[in-house]
Amino acid sequence: MSSKIMKIVCAINRNNQRICLLIRKKRLLKNMMMHLLRKQQRNVCLLPEIKTISRKVWSTVEHSKYWEDEVPAFSDKKFKNTFRMNRSTFDQVVDKLKNIGRLDTQLRPAIPLAKRVAIGLYALGSSAEYRTIASLFGVGRTTVGEIVREISQEIIDKLGPCYLNAYPPTHDKIVEIVSGFDKMGFPQCYGAIDGCHIEVNVPKSEAVDYYNFKGWHSVVLFAAVDYKYRFTYINVGAPGRSNDSTIYENSALKKVHETNPIFREYSKTIEGVNVPILLIGDSAFKLSSTVMKPFPFSGNQSAAEKLFNYHLAKCRRVVENGFGHLKARFRRIGKGLEVNIDNVNSIIKACCILHNVCKENNDTVNRSWMVEMNQMVKKPQPQRSSSSKTQDPSGTAIRLALMNHFGK
Repeated sequence: MSSKIMKIVCAINRNNQRICLLIRKKRLLKNMMMHLLRKQQRNVCLLPEIKTISRKVWSTVEHSKYWEDEVPAFSDKKFKNTFRMNRSTFDQVVDKLKNIGRLDTQLRPAIPLAKRVAIGLYALGSSAEYRTIASLFGVGRTTVGEIVREISQEIIDKLGPCYLNAYPPTHDKIVEIVSGFDKMGFPQCYGAIDGCHIEVNVPKSEAVDYYNFKGWHSVVLFAAVDYKYRFTYINVGAPGRSNDSTIYENSALKKVHETNPIFREYSKTIEGVNVPILLIGDSAFKLSSTVMKPFPFSGNQSAAEKLFNYHLAKCRRVVENGFGHLKARFRRIGKGLEVNIDNVNSIIKACCILHNVCKENNDTVNRSWMVEMNQMVKKPQPQRSSSSKTQDPSGTAIRLALMNHFGK
């Protein structure tokens, strides 16, 4: 028995000796590696300075010369059709958006300012996927999304105050706009109001709110438009369930028209009634001293009421045309926004401002764009009439005065 114990003890000792030998070898190997590493570091310090080679683009992005080589050779017609505005308007926009420019880094040169603006405008004016746009311009897909967000906010901050400035109203602006509508056939009008539903993707948790009465998800662009199809006021982001009249009743637009004394200063006596500066809308809105709407349709409607409705519809059409031009120029709006719901409002606002920039520069919408828009499969716009049965006496008196004025 004792001999067996001795054998076991001897085996344990031999095993311990092997373990100690392995530890010593490992320690020796570690010391040798540290020595070699220090020697290598000393040799690197003695080497001459090595110039780094700059990469033109990220290695994961296939380089494209579309902007650098092809776009400069575009005819004026092709340039406008591609970027949805003339070269002169494009240059003006680039000049105003200098803050979105970037500096070169050690990893790569920055995307030039003009190219960044071009990518943003191409994305807004095209219905192509961001992946396709990225491949065309030789940038990453996420870069396209970042540029669209940045350029949209910069347009709002820098161009908004210059091109969406009808409120608060000035004397010159009132004279210009009222005169323009008067020539179209409706006196004392400062704008036509309406809402436009724009399709969006929404999280399931918020889907019910954005589900409109035509059965699809949308946000509402509520706007006032002048005689030149320029947006004078925009309210963006109300969920699709919202009614145009409700949006207006809770808007800053209503408040300023009811409280700003400048609209009373330009009141005009028509058929013995004091008529202030007005807005015009469809049957969805409540008749008031600041908003004119058509007479309700009936089988025995008088000729005078029909004539009033004709004049109002003729001038109110500017807001429908304004929405049409916006969607035709910026197909991203017309097709529907497949972006995060948090980015929807800024993109729509930016497109409205760019629309005004183009209008101010007489940069017209191509007829072919309108044809393309009309050929698109469009979702039906929700339409709801006002449920209010109360009549504003002053609004009723103003509408009758205008009806009699048109009948002369």
